[in-house]
Amino acid sequence: MSGQEPLPGTRVRIALTDRPGDQAVVRVIAAPRRDMARGGRLSPALAPFADALLVDVSLGNRMLLPGAWVEREVLERGTPVAPTPVTAADLRPPAVIVGTPEDAVLCWGETVWPLDLGGVVAIPDSGRAGPHPLSRLRRLALVAAGRRDEIALTLWRDPTFEIPWQDVRMMPRAASWFELAQVPSGLRYADAERLQGVGRARQRA
Repeated sequence: MSGQEPLPGTRVRIALTDRPGDQAVVRVIAAPRRDMARGGRLSPALAPFADALLVDVSLGNRMLLPGAWVEREVLERGTPVAPTPVTAADLRPPAVIVGTPEDAVLCWGETVWPLDLGGVVAIPDSGRAGPHPLSRLRRLALVAAGRRDEIALTLWRDPTFEIPWQDVRMMPRAASWFELAQVPSGLRYADAERLQGVGRARQRA
């Protein structure tokens, strides 16, 4: 799959453990440069993910990760399976925290929400921007599936270890970060785009 952008709906299986059949399915939702650029340019909020892929990860009928930025090796090292359609509702990008405690914003896809941390609230590394390599995505999927005890003997098994979700939505007390950023309660990502006039809302304008 190297050399070209995988199409939305492209899917691969990745092994979660060495047990036969213990696999999750990774589906491509978008390639930023092709699918999320406006006028040939990515918004500053998406710039850290220019070379990544937006995917979701499922196990059987269960959605483990509704949106994750991953490195391209995930697709290259996975086992291809039949593609499935991607709908507008499937675009659920991670929400990440950018900046410093004195000047921070919550970037949820292309929407940007100021975070008033008062210069004293620490920004967790698990909410910082950055795509996941295959090894970390596999561990994240196991944690999301409630199978943390199956991870190899590393810090990941420690209940106090801060899991590097790099997505505020997946972190403990996620709602508090959205409240600090004054994101309206219950707002869907598509509604957030329309509210700020970015992403697909800008394309239609």
